Amino acid sequence: MPKWRSRERYKSDVLAYVTQTDWVTFADLHKRFAPDAREPTEIVLPGNRVVWRGMPQPLFDAVVELVEGGQLAAVPGHRSAYKKDGRVLGLPVEKAIPPAGHAEPHWFPVLLRPIGAADEAD
Repeated sequence: MPKWRSRERYKSDVLAYVTQTDWVTFADLHKRFAPDAREPTEIVLPGNRVVWRGMPQPLFDAVVELVEGGQLAAVPGHRSAYKKDGRVLGLPVEKAIPPAGHAEPHWFPVLLRPIGAADEAD
């Protein structure tokens, strides 16, 4: 039996969970879908902005596909939401985006929302 789920299985499970729960942190996803994972993986945005680290690559891929496919929205979050969920990254938290990006990695906390709920908040 494989250690991690397939990307497609993660996609359906993550979509169902975020749709039901709303305002989901990557810490919550990590604990719920791959609690023991400490993989050498990360999502890094341009400017050295780290969204999250350590989840199985198929789980990261599933989340990225859901966001890029317009099924989930990724919105800026706060460190306190991650702290509540029991996991934070050991990086400085991004306060502002410098024009040339960060010289060192900075954590950009993100929350996942179902696309309809995110649209209603606008």
